[in-house]
Amino acid sequence: MKAMSLPNHHMMFFDRALDVQRTQLMTAMADAVSECRAAADQATELNADGEAGLFRLTEIWCAMPDADRVIIFEGSQAQLLANVVAQIYAYLMQHPAYDPVGLALYVELQHMMASLMLGEWYE
Repeated sequence: MKAMSLPNHHMMFFDRALDVQRTQLMTAMADAVSECRAAADQATELNADGEAGLFRLTEIWCAMPDADRVIIFEGSQAQLLANVVAQIYAYLMQHPAYDPVGLALYVELQHMMASLMLGEWYE
């Protein structure tokens, strides 16, 4: 029996998974940016989950390579959350990830945005 030579498509499933996660995340983050801005305008307070989420998002933002880390730490926690979510969204729009770390980031952010959109981060 002769061995068949297959084209080098060993990453095609990973690439598809990455594209699907990125598309879903960008949609969720666009909605979350709008929701965060509305909550900040209404002077909504963050609960313990929201504070933990804000800290994790700030940590993610600071770990991104080549990001312009210009975040003004003024205003309420809700305003800070809105700014960090918007900064991460803008960065990911311009610098999509193409590796396993990026896929993990997309999945983590997707879960965070779902929780945020359910109102689980606000009092």
